[in-house]
Amino acid sequence: MIQGELLSEIIEAVSNTYGNEFLDRLTLKLASIIQADYTFIAIFDKERYESKTISLVAKGEIAENMAYSLKDTPCAQVFDNSICYYPNDVQKFFPLDQLLIEMKIEGYIGSPLLNSKKEVVGLIVGLFETEIPNKDQILTLFQIFSGRIAAELERSEYEARLEKNNHELETLVALRTSELTKTLEELRERQNQLIESEKMASLGFLSAGIAHEINNPLNFILGGYFGVRGILEGSALESEKTKMFLDAIKEGVDRTSKIVKGLNQFTRSGDSTEERFDLHDILENCLVVLTHSLRDRIQVEKNMFVQPLVVKGNSGKIHQVFLNILTNAIQAMEGKDGTLSVQSYRDSNFGIIVITDTGVGIPIEHQNKIRNPFFTTKDPGKGVGLGLPIAYKIIQDHNGSIEMESEWGKGTTFRIKLPIQV
Repeated sequence: MIQGELLSEIIEAVSNTYGNEFLDRLTLKLASIIQADYTFIAIFDKERYESKTISLVAKGEIAENMAYSLKDTPCAQVFDNSICYYPNDVQKFFPLDQLLIEMKIEGYIGSPLLNSKKEVVGLIVGLFETEIPNKDQILTLFQIFSGRIAAELERSEYEARLEKNNHELETLVALRTSELTKTLEELRERQNQLIESEKMASLGFLSAGIAHEINNPLNFILGGYFGVRGILEGSALESEKTKMFLDAIKEGVDRTSKIVKGLNQFTRSGDSTEERFDLHDILENCLVVLTHSLRDRIQVEKNMFVQPLVVKGNSGKIHQVFLNILTNAIQAMEGKDGTLSVQSYRDSNFGIIVITDTGVGIPIEHQNKIRNPFFTTKDPGKGVGLGLPIAYKIIQDHNGSIEMESEWGKGTTFRIKLPIQV
């Protein structure tokens, strides 16, 4: 049985990470917990019939990745979508596997990684120099995290393809100016698909499931809170200290409920443009979801219009616009203290939202390019230039507009204007 503390320890170790950092942290933590001499995550090359590690831990340390043939290895069984388990004497079953011999491996346990199409794309493996004592716990851990690992591999592959498309588009524009119109038309046709893909990638493909799963334990905690409070009230055990502990539990439940509400709002599906919603509610949801990114270094200043700013459209897409702009603002202040200002007011029949940061700003030579698909000033692996072009398109579809002002080294202001429903 996997204890909750154990899972919490692993999840905490890999939270707020992605890509290679996420895989290395997870492999290190799994290796420590299952006490394997070697633990690795690998992907399959079906054409070459070989496996290549993408995160390898040897004797508790991250090691250099390697590729090896699947022939005559236990990994070949995992390649055929089977859990492979040899608690001891694994070399006797695979006498031609030189790696097992050279590494003096006694026990082997491997589990497949399946992508969203249920195809085997890789595996998680633990290698032991002694007999494996805890098969069930290891397999449970591998199965719990295999889906998250596979999703991260798909996300990384998707992002790499987009980055590749970025470079290819730049080359095509330079060499084939006559084909630019056709290329832009194809991009416009795919924008709706990219909206959903950008959403899911930014949340690691797990937001909707996490929000749903968190609700159940929250209800248990809340029920326990009211039960304990009822027992303590008026009893000899009631004190300022017990009241302080109960208030802390209630505050934690309330804050978590707000986060779940924000995630549910962001992951709403559907194409309806007839919803009526308050822009203030959308902004509050976004700020709750981004609380972990603000930490103690960024101060949030809010100056909201006294009345609701009700608009008509698709609340999920408007939520995406604000979340994208707020995320960019936070990232612009990365590594230093700063101020994030959120202001709202009404101008005639329009609601205005103003988001200002004290970050690095946007160079003047880039300010005319931020609406172009795939243009980005972020480091490789941190952005593909889709967020702002999609945000502009969403606001345009809602009969609104976005204005941007930025000064290099001082910060950026975005002004979003949407028609108000009377």
